[in-house]
Amino acid sequence: MFAILNPIGAVPTLMILTENFTKREKNRVIAKSIGVAAGMIIGFMLVGTYIFLVLGIDISDFKVAGGILLFKVAFDMLQGRTSNTKLTQQEADESLEREAVGIVPLGTPLLAGPGTITTAMIYFNSPQYGIEFRLIIFIAIITVLVVSYILLRLSTPLFNRLGKTGSLLISRIMGLLLASIAIEFITSGLISIVHSIV
Repeated sequence: MFAILNPIGAVPTLMILTENFTKREKNRVIAKSIGVAAGMIIGFMLVGTYIFLVLGIDISDFKVAGGILLFKVAFDMLQGRTSNTKLTQQEADESLEREAVGIVPLGTPLLAGPGTITTAMIYFNSPQYGIEFRLIIFIAIITVLVVSYILLRLSTPLFNRLGKTGSLLISRIMGLLLASIAIEFITSGLISIVHSIV
């Protein structure tokens, strides 16, 4: 969850978007972005099963589709660029209002993008996992959101220490981990599909 949320990768964007903000305004933007990300991830995670039922989608199909999307995000991270599944030019242009940047693009789609929502939904709604695992996933998401909040609050000293090169390096490492998770999603989804056909 930390790899896909990638708060360290969001630090340069936060620094650029809040360049002329006061400390109080910047902190409000960070709090808003984490609140929006939490609402999006937990909301989709909890209602994901019902969406599948209404649309007639099996979790195995979603795993394959989600894995492909996740691999695209991971590949972009490995290339050292923000995935266009996370941030479009239009969303960047619309984020010029001061505190609105906490909602778009920081909250969503930068932190809670399609890849983050997909990962949370797959892990939380997979039938092979019991209630204990789902509880662990829920706690992991809350923990990652809290850690992300702390990292974003420390964005100025963190960015000064890491610089853009350091942030890109960490994003690439996260991208490699994410690519492995994506392959696992695709293979396990395909195995489940083949088993159901056989």
